[in-house]
Amino acid sequence: MASATLRYIIQDIHTALQQNIDDAKITLAQVLFHTLTIADRLKLQHIEKRDSGVFLHIYDDVPVVKTDTGTNPDIIRNRHYLDLPASVYDMDKDRGISYISYVQFDDTCVPPFTFVQFSRTTPSQAQILYMTDEETPSPSNPYFYMVGTKAYLLGTECISLNKVEVGLYSSFNIDEYFSASCLLDEPFDFPPELITVLRREVLDLDRFILMVPRDLVNDGANELDDVPKSKLISVNPQQQ
Repeated sequence: MASATLRYIIQDIHTALQQNIDDAKITLAQVLFHTLTIADRLKLQHIEKRDSGVFLHIYDDVPVVKTDTGTNPDIIRNRHYLDLPASVYDMDKDRGISYISYVQFDDTCVPPFTFVQFSRTTPSQAQILYMTDEETPSPSNPYFYMVGTKAYLLGTECISLNKVEVGLYSSFNIDEYFSASCLLDEPFDFPPELITVLRREVLDLDRFILMVPRDLVNDGANELDDVPKSKLISVNPQQQ
């Protein structure tokens, strides 16, 4: 799916701000931060409304960890877990994780996600699973539950499990964009039809920021009358 680069989007917004406000002091870095934070919200809303795999990302050979000693918080002795390879959207019922799977036997001809998939549970619900033979966690019927950025695994304690495959709806890593400028020139992982909405919302936010006086001295440096007071989008924008 073709998409504009993030560099093009933020430069377009920055240019629009400077054309309207000659002494605009908002930097490209600020525009980048505002763009990513607003884009995260819009993309999450888009994913929740669509049954689509366009923004699903697959990570292969994700290491599974099992430690002999526990460390507070969150590291539990003799329990399989994995650190998610990317940050995911905090969706209801952990739907930011599309699937976790593994191949139970050494069969390279079987795609991992079609062999054994982990069902989702929670720490408070897991106890009930062990009350029936049909639901009891096992290597062929495993479960996962989320704790922070870790996915703990149930049913695989007695087997050697070294890696899994995961499918994630991952959010934007803001630190990566600021530390690796080359990412700005990669296709932006964002719905193209929402770019105009993203642009309007960032312009609204940055224009609001420019309306805030930088000091209490009226020396004529800031002509707030030049800043558009009206919002580009309504308080209740159309559902996208």
